[in-house]
Amino acid sequence: MTTNPRQPRLLPVPAIALWSGQQVRTPPLRIAPDGIYHEGSENRDVDGQLWPQVHGLQAGVPQYAVMNPLKQCQAMEHLLCQVGMGPATRTEQGLLWVLPRPTGSPGDPEYDWDQGVTTTEPPVCLFHARVSAHQCPRLSTRGHVAVYVREAELVAVEGTYYPPPPARARPIKTVLPVDAPDARLMVAEGLARRLRAVTLVDITDRTLAHGAVPCNRRTRKQDR
Repeated sequence: MTTNPRQPRLLPVPAIALWSGQQVRTPPLRIAPDGIYHEGSENRDVDGQLWPQVHGLQAGVPQYAVMNPLKQCQAMEHLLCQVGMGPATRTEQGLLWVLPRPTGSPGDPEYDWDQGVTTTEPPVCLFHARVSAHQCPRLSTRGHVAVYVREAELVAVEGTYYPPPPARARPIKTVLPVDAPDARLMVAEGLARRLRAVTLVDITDRTLAHGAVPCNRRTRKQDR
């Protein structure tokens, strides 16, 4: 069987990307002073935070700029590679992260690693980091910053906050600390970690990438 040399190479789509064939839905809610509840089955993380539901198949066109909230939660909670959902690369310098390069505007000149950089981007493995840097629209157009991170505290949850009764205020999009009491009144859309104690790394370095394998590659033992 021969291949067409003009046929574009198919690159892996990040596991956290939402597809055009999928929809994020929030079922009918019951709002009580002690929290909010879905009518029927619920998606809650290990800390009891409520999440929406994702319906549909991974079909159509991948929406690289839109995260699947359930996949994002899983990757951030367990520090999985956002592309392959296997273990992110960890060295003595820390876990590997790839972030969009700052715009360089007066309000956002550079990442302030001393204060810590908060992100909803999950980490990556070294193999898929190189793929992401070239395939992700934000990384390929703005450029990227790759770092090994020794401190990656889970600090915040973003989503839709529903004021409890008897308030009649409308739901609002907001970000809350993960341990905030009001988080129980939120349908989450993403988790955020604050990255500190970093070491810059050049993921285009061929020496560094030598021997890197996909984080989700099955071992021979698993294949048996």
